[in-house]
Amino acid sequence: MNQLRAFATSIGIKPNNLLTLSLGQGQDKKAERYIEDATATGAWVVLQNCHLFTSWMPKLEKLCDELTPESVHKDFRLWLTSAPSGSFPVSVLQNGVKMINEPPKGLRANILGSFMSDPINRQEFFESCDQPEAFRKLLYGLCMFHAIIQDRRKFGPLGWNIPYEFNESDLRMCVRQLNIFLNTYDFVPYKALVYLTGECNYGGRVTDDHDRRTLSTLLRFIYCEAILKDDYCFDDERYTVPSFGPHESYLDHIRDLPMIQKPTIFGMDDNADITKDKQETDNLLADILKTQKSSGSSGGGKSREQVIAELAEDVKEKLPGDFDIEEVMLKYPTMYEESMNTVLVQEMIRYNRLTVVVRRGVAQVLLALKGLVVMSNDLEQVCNSFYDGRVPPTWHATGFSSLKPLGSYNMDMLARLSFFPELVR
Repeated sequence: MNQLRAFATSIGIKPNNLLTLSLGQGQDKKAERYIEDATATGAWVVLQNCHLFTSWMPKLEKLCDELTPESVHKDFRLWLTSAPSGSFPVSVLQNGVKMINEPPKGLRANILGSFMSDPINRQEFFESCDQPEAFRKLLYGLCMFHAIIQDRRKFGPLGWNIPYEFNESDLRMCVRQLNIFLNTYDFVPYKALVYLTGECNYGGRVTDDHDRRTLSTLLRFIYCEAILKDDYCFDDERYTVPSFGPHESYLDHIRDLPMIQKPTIFGMDDNADITKDKQETDNLLADILKTQKSSGSSGGGKSREQVIAELAEDVKEKLPGDFDIEEVMLKYPTMYEESMNTVLVQEMIRYNRLTVVVRRGVAQVLLALKGLVVMSNDLEQVCNSFYDGRVPPTWHATGFSSLKPLGSYNMDMLARLSFFPELVR
């Protein structure tokens, strides 16, 4: 909403021509009146939280269908905000322009975006504190903290156990509280700032105890007395607190930050980049797979059913037999001197459990392609995974730790992962 208001002001829309309404029970008549008046006067109407008023969505769809360039003022605009909802009108989604606001990628872009947003970008606010030097240094540290916790999400579970939706409203609240505290006291109340930021504003979104501990630990490097020194570094000499100066000097300092940051600035090892890059690659390939055709063939190539059937036959042929657990236990009994024998039997039991699922799944896929069994949801997932070149989710769920890295359908590789390949039939 702040960005929308700023955008409206920048193109000359007066505040009284920006009509906002949060939808809910009993707000339908008011919303209809706003739209009717705005279509004649050229005002903007913002209807918030459409997902909370599902019973009125059919009426909204009808109103949008009646809006034509000939029947409304040329300056009229209708803005709708909603969380993902199945009740939102599909025709409105198809005919409207969809917008989404995501945090910038990278520390430099994130910090720069924070310093250029309201209220930090307003000179009267930036210079309004009674402790100007402490305020600007802590303000820069707070923007760095906001960028770090936002960018930690790209590391997946290494960053946060649960991906949290930290946003600019959390930062704005903390910035205003920082300004109020420094104007109220003649010292810096670090404990109060840490509590409000780490436990209330940002911490109010955190539900995992370990994530809350991580958040508090990161915050201790921001709200501390050492940050008031000119040579304070967050990670290395590239990530320092800029010297006291005007707003533009902070922007120049941020623009000089490196484009690509190391994981150490997030408190992680360099190897964390491997996990992050793998996750981004997997997401990219998954999105590309969604764009391919799901049925039929063109140019004389193989059909979808042919590709799946050939791969299923190949897996069925190459899948090795199960281990004979009783024979193994006789040959390698559990002994105090040979503790690995116990591990061996456990691995073979898990291995047999996996091969049973794979063998059954392949057989059912072949029968389903011939129309002899009903295509269930699990079978459809296996077929889709075969066609996309991925390991089916049901196989992943049955797999165990020593087989998790396996990403190929060449199932004879399973035998090579066992401790005693000669026991494979």
